[in-house]
Formats: sequence, structure tokens, C-alpha cells
Amino acid sequence: MPIPRRITGFHEGTDGFWVAELECGHQQHVRHRPPWEIRPWVLTEASRKEKIGTPLECVMCRVPFVYRGPA
Repeated sequence: MPIPRRITGFHEGTDGFWVAELECGHQQHVRHRPPWEIRPWVLTEASRKEKIGTPLECVMCRVPFVYRGPA
């Protein structure tokens, strides 16, 4: 089950889609590609700013940590 984390910022990914920066340190693409993904708020800077501080489910926080030994 994904864990809700607050959005702390955004940046544009190398693929041209927007990426949400989350409080946990993870990042997640936030695309608007109807009919599959409906997020019209990613299209303008003002709308993205309004989403800062709102929760987004972080799928990476649910991935179990795998110890790989000393660095």
C-alpha cells in the first residue's frame, strides 16, 4: 500500500513530464495524459504551486529496503 507524502516541489524531467519532489526524498512523475492519467493541474506553474504541501502516494516508500552490505 502506497504511503502518502507531502509534495515539496516540482521539476521537469528529461522526458518532458513534470516530476513531484516528495518530503521523503523520493520523486514521482505526475503526468496529464487523458484518458489514462487526469492531472490538468500539472500544466501550469500556478496550479503546481497550489499542490505544494498536499499529499501524494509514494510508491517507493512501500518498497522494502534491501541491505547490500557496507558501501
